[in-house]
Amino acid sequence: MEFEVTMADIAKKPKPTAPSLCKRCNQNPPAITMRHEALCQDCFTTYIRTKFTRYMEPFRVKRGTELVRRKLMFATSFGVASTALLDLLHWHRSLQLERARRVEYDIQVVHIDESVVLGEQEGVEERLEKLREQYPQFEFSSSPLDRIYDLGNAAVEQLISDTEALNLDAPPMASMTPDINAPTGIEKLRSLLAHLNSRASQMDIVAILRSRLLIELAKKNACEAIFFADSMTRMAAMVLAEVTKGRGHALPWLISDGPTPYGPVKIVRPLRELTKIEISEYTTFCSLWPFCSISQEKATVQKPPVNMKNQTIDEVMGRFFEDVSNAHLVANVVKTAAKLEFPDDNNRVERLGLCEICGLPMDEEPKYRRINAQKLAGVEVREVQQPQVGSKDALDTDARIYCLEPPEGEEDLKERRCYGCRRSTLGAGKVDWPINNR
Repeated sequence: MEFEVTMADIAKKPKPTAPSLCKRCNQNPPAITMRHEALCQDCFTTYIRTKFTRYMEPFRVKRGTELVRRKLMFATSFGVASTALLDLLHWHRSLQLERARRVEYDIQVVHIDESVVLGEQEGVEERLEKLREQYPQFEFSSSPLDRIYDLGNAAVEQLISDTEALNLDAPPMASMTPDINAPTGIEKLRSLLAHLNSRASQMDIVAILRSRLLIELAKKNACEAIFFADSMTRMAAMVLAEVTKGRGHALPWLISDGPTPYGPVKIVRPLRELTKIEISEYTTFCSLWPFCSISQEKATVQKPPVNMKNQTIDEVMGRFFEDVSNAHLVANVVKTAAKLEFPDDNNRVERLGLCEICGLPMDEEPKYRRINAQKLAGVEVREVQQPQVGSKDALDTDARIYCLEPPEGEEDLKERRCYGCRRSTLGAGKVDWPINNR
C-alpha cells in the first residue's frame, strides 16, 4: 500500500512547543535560548561566569602563599563587553574575599582617550565617575592616545636618574634634554595620520598605537597582565581582518593568550568563549546598560546598510560576524586560529627580528622558510642564493616585505616593516614612530 503525505497532513502535525522549564535546573521558566538550550536567568548567569572563571585560574587564591596582591590592568572602551567583563571581575574578587578572606589581585582600569583622532568624546569623565561609584575597589584612569610619544622622554629621565644614582659620568645634559621647540605628541600623532593614504590605514595604525600604549602603561605600573574584553565574535572578525591585512603569519601572537613579543606583560581574554549576543544578554540580566556608552535600544536595533567604501577591514569583518547567528561557525574560526604555531623554529624573534611598527615577528619568503625548516630538521639542502634586485627571480615590491631589507628605491628607509604595516604606511615615507621595537 502506498502512502502519500500531503501539505494538510504536515499542517496537522503538532508544532514543537517551547520548554516550560529550564533545561539545567528544571525549576524556573526559561529566560533565554542559548546554543539550542533553554536556560533561566540564574543558570545563564552561572554559565557565563563558569566560562569566565576558566580563564581566571592563574589568578585564584593560593593558600599558604604570602599576601602579595598581583597588579593587573584592564582596558575598557565603555562598550558592552568591557562593562560585562568589569562586572565579572568584581564578582570574582568578591567571591575570593567571601571564601578565602583575601583577594589575589588588584585591577587598574584604563581607558584610552582617542579624542585627538576621532574628535571630542563626550561623557568620558561622567562614565568613569559612574564606574568608580559602582566598583570602588578598582582604580580608574584615562590616558590620551598621544601619551605614547611621552614615553621616550620618560625613558630619558629614568636614564639620567639611574646614572646619577650610580655616580657615573652622565651624558651631556644638552644632548639628553628634550628640545622645547620640538613638536608635541599631539602634533606628531596628527602628522603621522595625515601622511597615511586611507582611513583604513589610519585606523590600523591607531589600533596598533592603542595596544602599544596599554602595554607601556602596564610596564610602567608593574602590571603582569592586561585584560581585554574581546568576545568570540570580535576575535573571529580579528582573525580574518588580520589575515586580510597581511599579518596572517603573526596570528599565534595576535590571537593566543599569554606572553607577547613586547616583554613580560601577558594578554588575557576571559570572554573568548562567549559570543557578543550572550554578553549582551548578561548585560541585560545584570542591569549594566546604564554604564555602557551605547544604550540597549541602539545595541539591539538592526544597523542600516552603509557605504562599504568608507568601511575599514575590521568594520567589514565585524559586521559580517555580527550578522552570523551560528555560534559554532564563530567558535571554529577562533579555535582553529588559536591552534596555529610557527612552523619553522622556536627562535623566530631572534632570527628574523621584530617589525618596527607593530612589533610582531617578521616573516620571510616561503621558499627560504622551507629551506631553514629543512636545515633545522637535519635534512641536507642545496644552498640557494638570494635573487638580485632587478633579476627575473627577484621579488616584487610587495613580496619583498618578507625579506629583512627594504625594497628597491627605499634604501634610505631604515625601518623594518612587516607586510601589513608596509601596506598601511604605503606612501608615507619615513615614519616618526614613538616606540623602539628592537
